[in-house]
Amino acid sequence: MLSFRAMTHQDLPELAAIEQEAGPHPWQQKHYMDSIDSGYLCTVAEHKGRIVAQGVVMIAAGEASLLILTVSRNEQGKGFGSAMLNQLIDSSAKQAETLFLEVRESNQKAFNLYLNSGFSEIGRRKNYYPASKDHKAEDAIVMALDLSVRTEKIL
Repeated sequence: MLSFRAMTHQDLPELAAIEQEAGPHPWQQKHYMDSIDSGYLCTVAEHKGRIVAQGVVMIAAGEASLLILTVSRNEQGKGFGSAMLNQLIDSSAKQAETLFLEVRESNQKAFNLYLNSGFSEIGRRKNYYPASKDHKAEDAIVMALDLSVRTEKIL
């Protein structure tokens, strides 16, 4: 069974480990610490007593921005990413009208998850993701979800 809870400082080492295996430009513990301390919507999903997914949403002036959503590499393909995204959408809808995000152009699995969850592509950011020794610079696909439509479905 999957359960959700607020992220804490005690989670930071486990979150950093999940991030290190997830991709070429992982968030560091400091990013999570700053997000928690800033009062962002920071959520973890647990399965069998272990964190399997996490997400951070910044909310301001009626808009929400999904800053990161990561599923542990060993737990991918089990529906945890979709469940985490739905949790973040539902929580964001209580405080915002629109949820925005950026996704790597090459991350087709995430792009399709967002499309299937009702997000629409609204633009691109050229070379948003920096180059590294193993990866070239990459565009970000900017996506948005109208949370008022989502809220109406919930009601």
